[in-house]
Amino acid sequence: MKLQAFLKDKFLLLLLQVSCMGALMVFLRFTGYSKAGAALILVFWLLILCIWLSAAYFSRKKHFDEIEKILEQVDQRYLLGELLPPSFRLEDKLYQGYFRRSNKAVIERIHRMEEEQQEYREYIERWVHEIKAPITGIDAICGNAGRARMWEICATGTEVEGDLGHSRPEVEGDLGHSRPEVEGKLKHSGTDVKENLRAIRMENRKIENYVDMVLYYARSGAVYKDYFIQETNLQEVAEEVLLKNRLLLIRNHVSADVQCEDAVYTDRKWIGFILEQMILNSVKYCSKSPLFRMYTKEKQNGVVFVLEDNGEGIPPEELSRIFEKGFTGSNGRNHERATGMGLYLCKKLCGRLGVGLSAESVPGEGTRMLLVFPVSSYIIRELEH
Repeated sequence: MKLQAFLKDKFLLLLLQVSCMGALMVFLRFTGYSKAGAALILVFWLLILCIWLSAAYFSRKKHFDEIEKILEQVDQRYLLGELLPPSFRLEDKLYQGYFRRSNKAVIERIHRMEEEQQEYREYIERWVHEIKAPITGIDAICGNAGRARMWEICATGTEVEGDLGHSRPEVEGDLGHSRPEVEGKLKHSGTDVKENLRAIRMENRKIENYVDMVLYYARSGAVYKDYFIQETNLQEVAEEVLLKNRLLLIRNHVSADVQCEDAVYTDRKWIGFILEQMILNSVKYCSKSPLFRMYTKEKQNGVVFVLEDNGEGIPPEELSRIFEKGFTGSNGRNHERATGMGLYLCKKLCGRLGVGLSAESVPGEGTRMLLVFPVSSYIIRELEH
């Protein structure tokens, strides 16, 4: 609290004091007091007034400095009413009571909002688990239907009867098809069915990925409730992610080279989701002959996982913003399905897990995504022993 502000606050009191001094001087002069006596009284009055103002200023300054110190040290500043320093002033006691009543209402409101968010998060998690069951069922049905269709095509006459509505003898006799022509028809039909089933499985995989994003986003606020830190083989995790998305990678003619010899300590499931989002993002902006390289390298007190691609690359002015929520950039605007949520969610989850995430890119040459897994000194000592 500044002295100038304190005196400005006491302006009316000072004006009253000066008015009273002037009135007293006039009264003393009319009652026959000498100038020296009246001046002496005025000096003592001013001295007492200055002492009182100084004591009041330093007392109030100390009080507000304590409040400022409390605000700097406390994270939950809405609890200020409960932490205010004691004061003998009635004004301070009244303000403290008002603050407590106001803080109580704020805390109750916060609790209600937390309960609503918890209920919403639990509902989303239940919904995701329920919706994943039919998604898995669709994928299994497509796989079984594809294998059954191929067996049906291999059987004599079955496909022709389904497509042309005739038995095998009628087809050969009435329509005049030779055996090679029938085989050509069967092959064409089988390819169409196989491609359709593959397309359904790919679209179903996209749905599953979006559902997973919803689940991990809902859980990102409380990662500690769902993750389990253990020694994780990144080679296995990367291969599982590639196998899981093999249809998409095959369709885009992606070649992948995985050389991840170093193990890290993290949550296998969460880091698998992060790698999957990074790979799907690279596929979205891949080149005509896409090549992915995944490898690890050791650094001091840590391991770095690198995902390289030879895609479009990221402009330098956009590189620092790719992890922002909803940011798609110039490349994303050319892809109508870009949402700008994948890398944002990766960055958020990495922050929760204590894993560093950064990107390097050269436009027209490709992009490198780097995951930095720190290793604590405690783990290093354990490994040495």
